[in-house]
Amino acid sequence: MHPSFDCHIRRSADTAALLTTLHANRDEGFEPYLLAAWSPHLEAANTLSLTHLAQLLDEPLHARQQRTGRRPARPAWHCSVINHTGRVLSDEQWAALVKDIVAATGIEPGGDTAACRWVALRRGHHSVDLVANVIRQDGRWARIHQDTFHARSACDHYAGALTAQLTA
Repeated sequence: MHPSFDCHIRRSADTAALLTTLHANRDEGFEPYLLAAWSPHLEAANTLSLTHLAQLLDEPLHARQQRTGRRPARPAWHCSVINHTGRVLSDEQWAALVKDIVAATGIEPGGDTAACRWVALRRGHHSVDLVANVIRQDGRWARIHQDTFHARSACDHYAGALTAQLTA
C-alpha cells in the first residue's frame, strides 16, 4: 500500500457557515489561510473576511436565483483532503493537488472561464479544504457527476507521483 491522501466530499446549504466551521476547526497552533482560488486576485489578497469570501463564492448562485426564482438546496461543495503520505507538502505542492482536484471533479475543468468559483483553505499542516459553489459563473449547474470518485483518483495519482519522486 502506497502513501495516500484521504479525500471526502460533502454538500452544504450555507457557504458562509461552512467557511466559518472550517476556519474554527483548524489544527492547534495553525492559522488558516487562503491557499488558492478561482481568481488569482484573491490569492494575492488573502486577508478577506470569511463573510466577504462567501459572498464572492455565492454571486453566481444569487444571479441564478434571481433568474429562476429558486435556490438550490445544497449549493456549497466541500472537499476535505488530508495528507497521509508522511511527507510535508509545500504550498506549491498543495496548490498543484488542488488544481488537479478542481479540474478532475468538474468544478473548474481546464480552460473553462465560466467554471465554478472555488477557494482552497489551509487549516492545518496536513490538510486543505476546497470550497466551491456548484453554480457556474455562467449560471448553469456544474457537471460534477461522480465527483468523489474523480477527487479520490486525482489524490491517488498525486500520491503515486510523490512516491515516484521519493524513489527516484
